[in-house]
Amino acid sequence: MLVDLISTTNADGVRLDGAFFVPPLDAEPIGPVDSVLLIHGSRGSFSDPNTREMAEELRHIGYACLALNTTAHDTVWNYPATGRNYGNAYEILDETSADLKAGVDYLWNAGYRHIALLGHSMGAVRVAYYAATQVDQRVAAVIPVSPVRLSYSYYMASGDAQEFKDIISHAQELKASGKGRELFDADFPIQQLFSAESYLDKHGPEERYNLINLAPKIEVPMFVMGGSLETHTRLLNMTKDLSDAAVNSPQGEYAIIEGGEHSIANRKKEASTTVLRWLASLSAQPVKI
Repeated sequence: MLVDLISTTNADGVRLDGAFFVPPLDAEPIGPVDSVLLIHGSRGSFSDPNTREMAEELRHIGYACLALNTTAHDTVWNYPATGRNYGNAYEILDETSADLKAGVDYLWNAGYRHIALLGHSMGAVRVAYYAATQVDQRVAAVIPVSPVRLSYSYYMASGDAQEFKDIISHAQELKASGKGRELFDADFPIQQLFSAESYLDKHGPEERYNLINLAPKIEVPMFVMGGSLETHTRLLNMTKDLSDAAVNSPQGEYAIIEGGEHSIANRKKEASTTVLRWLASLSAQPVKI
C-alpha cells in the first residue's frame, strides 16, 4: 500500500501529520462525493487500522482520502513550538474543529470540491459536531461510525449513574482547586486518562457535544453506522438515535452491522462496502462555492 505522508497546520500553527491516499488514475468515484477526510478515535492516530483500511478501500473505488491526525491523537504528546501538551487526555473537543478544517482545506487546495467527513468512535463525534456547528459548504456528507453518546443527563439516568457522578465530582474538585489540567484515571464512560478540564468538557452538565441535540443542525447527507454488539451505555442505540435526530439532513440514514463490535473493527470489509454503497446512492450535488 503506497500513500503520501503529508503534514499540514491548523489555525494555531500546530502541525498535523497524515496520509493521503491517491486514487488510481482509471478509477472514478460513484456519486457526487470525490474525497473523504478520515478522523481517528480516542487515543488513536491517522495510522489506526480502522482508518487506514477504510481509506484504502475507498481510494480503490476512486475517492481521494486523507487520514489526518487531530491534536487529540494518542494520549499525551508535547509540541515544542507551542510548549503545550496535547493529546486525547487534554482534548477540548470544540478546539479539534480547527484540525478538521485544516483537513478540509488540504483537500480543497488539492482540487477536491465534494468532501465527505468520516470518523470512528470519538472521531465520529468530531465529524458530526463539525457538520452541525461549522458553516462549511465544502462538506458534502458526514459519516459517523460508532458515535459516542456524550450526555450528562443520559448517564445520570443510567445504571452507571453513581460511578459517573463520583468521577464528575472528582473532576470538578480538581478544576475548582486550580488543577484543571491535572491527569487522572477514569473508568467511565471509557477507561482512559483525562485532565479534569477535558473530562468535564466532554461529559459535564452543559452537554456541549450531545449529538442528539445538535443533529437537527446537520443539513448535509449523513450516514451513521454502528455494530449490533455495541451495548455499552455510551454506545447503546446511539446509531439509530443520531440518525433519527438529523431531521434536516436531506439523506439521513443508518445501518447496523450484525455482529459488529465498536468501530466495526471486526467487520472492516463489510463496513467499507456499506459506506461505499451509501456514497454511491447519493444523488443531490453538494453545494459549490
